[in-house]
Amino acid sequence: MNSFVRFGTIVFTVVGSACASSEMSTSPQDTPVSFVRLRSEPYSFTSVSGFDTPARLVVRDAVTWQGVWAQTFRGGSVPPIPVIDFSREMLVVVALGSHSSGGYGILLDGASAEATGDLAVAVRSISPGSGCGVTLAFTQPVDIARVPRRDGAVRFVESSEVTNCQ
Repeated sequence: MNSFVRFGTIVFTVVGSACASSEMSTSPQDTPVSFVRLRSEPYSFTSVSGFDTPARLVVRDAVTWQGVWAQTFRGGSVPPIPVIDFSREMLVVVALGSHSSGGYGILLDGASAEATGDLAVAVRSISPGSGCGVTLAFTQPVDIARVPRRDGAVRFVESSEVTNCQ
C-alpha cells in the first residue's frame, strides 16, 4: 500500500453468511450505528481505482482522506473531494483489489457498535458466477461510507457472494 495512506486500527474477521441489510448487528448486545455510503445505489462506489490490492481502511483525518481519494481515482480525472467533518465522522474504505474482468464488486453493508466498544463493519465481496457475461476490462472495486467518529478498534466482518447468472 502506498506510504501516504495511514491506517487506523483495522482487524479482519471472516463470517459465513452474507449481510444484505443497510445496518448490521453481530450479537443481541450490538447497537446499529448510523452509516451512509458515498454511493446510494447497491453497487461499489467505483469499479476502477488505484487500489490494486485488497484494502480495509479507517480514515480519521483530512490528510489521509486526501491520499485515499487520490488513490481511488488514480490514473483518471479526480472529482472534488467530499468534505468530511473528522471531529464528528470518520470513513471506512474497502477495496477488492485487481480483477481481470468486470462482474466483481465490494459493498459496505452496515455498521454496529459492539458491547466491547469496537465498531463492526459488514463488508460483502461479490464475484461473477460461471454463466455471467462480463466485460474484459480490468477492475479494482472500492466502496466508501461515513460513520460517526469512534477512536476504538474497527473490525471488518467479511462475507462473499457469487452472482448467479443463467
